[in-house]
Amino acid sequence: MQQSVGRRRRQGRIFASVVFAAVLGLVMTACSDGHTEVRAIPAAGWPTFGGDGANANYTPVTAPDNLALAWTRPTGGPISAPLTMNALGDIGVTANTANGCNTFVFDRAAGRKNFCKRMASGVELNAMAFDQNNQPYLGESGTFLAFNGGGSIRWRMPAIGVPLSAKFAGPGRVLMVTTQGQILLINAQTNVFEAPEIRLRPDARPDEPLFGLGDCVTGGPLCAVSAPPAVDAAHERFYLNFHPEGTEQSQLSALTYSDNDIVQRWHVEVPGGMVGPPTLSADGGTVYAFGRDGRLYAYDTADGKPRWNHDLGGFGFATLAVSPDGILIPTGTVGAPLTILKDAGTSAEVVATRTDLQTVSLSTITGGDRAWTVVRTGADQKLMLTEISTADGATQRSLELPKAAGFTTGVAVSAWGSVAVATHAGEVFYFTPQ
Repeated sequence: MQQSVGRRRRQGRIFASVVFAAVLGLVMTACSDGHTEVRAIPAAGWPTFGGDGANANYTPVTAPDNLALAWTRPTGGPISAPLTMNALGDIGVTANTANGCNTFVFDRAAGRKNFCKRMASGVELNAMAFDQNNQPYLGESGTFLAFNGGGSIRWRMPAIGVPLSAKFAGPGRVLMVTTQGQILLINAQTNVFEAPEIRLRPDARPDEPLFGLGDCVTGGPLCAVSAPPAVDAAHERFYLNFHPEGTEQSQLSALTYSDNDIVQRWHVEVPGGMVGPPTLSADGGTVYAFGRDGRLYAYDTADGKPRWNHDLGGFGFATLAVSPDGILIPTGTVGAPLTILKDAGTSAEVVATRTDLQTVSLSTITGGDRAWTVVRTGADQKLMLTEISTADGATQRSLELPKAAGFTTGVAVSAWGSVAVATHAGEVFYFTPQ
């Protein structure tokens, strides 16, 4: 009985928070000067690659105790990019399909298609970015596009290369970086440049948008930028995994976009070359990067000076989950143990290692000292969506992904705690409170 009462209280708090946010929005509108706020900001929930601008794969929301599988939906082709959610909890996903649609928004209630489109090559590498009006921003080879919530195109922007997953860079601004090193800061409503265009490499080929794309998978020299940026909108800064022309390895670069100008602040050579996207701490003071030498590196964002490095034994999928209190969960290779670290300022301390778990997913840290990941289990290697404690690594609960195999591309959490997962094989799973 006490557990049931506690569950109802937690659900009541979640519902009350959502209602309060809605009422607060109405009050702010009523107290305004009569003009509706149209500047794009990230939607509530899981609106971008990595969950937020920092690529932190973190949400303060705690998933309810009574999660259950609500629906599954095939896309018809492999899924490579993490899925995202708009403010309503609808799913945005791209897939590498042979024909038909390769871009989808699935309704949260039953997995029906809100819309689907056939877009050009390269879209399958992108995660949608949703603004507060549930409008997605998405790139394909040679073009960056903004849609309305129904899937109609609002505007197009020519791009040199394939745009990577977009990020919001403060109210009304979207940051787009391409695989060939083009950087654009765009007004999300009017499609006007908010800063002069930047081309990081002179060897960019505007007429060949797919040039160098194959090297983006391996981090080869023909791919200027192989992963989405990490954005600190509060300080108008962003960080890139950038491979300069003619060099053997990529580096971590820090740039600013204040005063309507994009300027490089500093760069550091990550040992062995950088792999994957950069990730920021909650206060914006530390940026994390994976090195090809198998170590995780932490740098001071003020000047790029190293804080510490930690041997992971390999860079795995080179993706990190970071909580506001400094808990770090790196993504290993398929089948790797789960490792939980703590940023202690001058070193990384091991909190827990679960050698009995075979992880097959990026992890997502949630509120209440919890994290979600996907693991293989048993002789038949079933995939289980698993919640663990970030305090000691203990398993809290497991939810089966029926008939799923292989690995997954990440875990997304809505504003009220619904959880979505996509397998690389092309299936979306959606869990909601029952």
